[in-house]
Amino acid sequence: MVTSMEMMAVSDGRLRATLIAGKIPVTDETIALLRAGLSQIGHGYHIEKSISTWAKSDTELKKDLCRLHTSCRTIVDVLDADMKGSYQIEVILSDLWNGYPIPQLVEQLRSLCMRLEAALAMVAQDRRIKKRRQAPETSFFLAVHDLFSALTGNPDPGVAGPLHRFTGYCAALIDPDIIVPERENSFQKRLTAALARRTGKISVLPKFIFPGK
Repeated sequence: MVTSMEMMAVSDGRLRATLIAGKIPVTDETIALLRAGLSQIGHGYHIEKSISTWAKSDTELKKDLCRLHTSCRTIVDVLDADMKGSYQIEVILSDLWNGYPIPQLVEQLRSLCMRLEAALAMVAQDRRIKKRRQAPETSFFLAVHDLFSALTGNPDPGVAGPLHRFTGYCAALIDPDIIVPERENSFQKRLTAALARRTGKISVLPKFIFPGK
């Protein structure tokens, strides 16, 4: 698995081979664009892969949010009462924390309590962030399709052979565990279906690559 930082160290030779596989002219510009694009795509892919693997269930999420809210509310209530009375706890904590302003901490925790209450309400209404229904690999194929489009200058590059080979090389650079269908026909069917479902293009290049856009 290659991280975004490691992508910057990938040899120009491997990037050239990837461009050649996609029948894309090899120039300093296309190498730079490919490196930047794969760095961006790889970062997004690994995040989606992690989310799809480790996302909490409804019950787990609600339990953790409740625990956080209860703990936060308890701290606020105890410190609130102390600051309305003897200030004993505030004095002790301020001394131990080198004079950290306890009232400021209480206000931050009070704000956190409100956000946790909102989060619990969202969970109750089933509006929480769910696991993506689309597999990380499918998102990867779409992103590589858009990178291929940017590199070739063709807004509709199709799903033929060069893109299939280009995708295989990109997958090897980002994560060897990504399975690209060996049969070109199978790859085309999967990508065509994904393209038909989506509502917009994926941002595959950092903004600084195209100043003014």
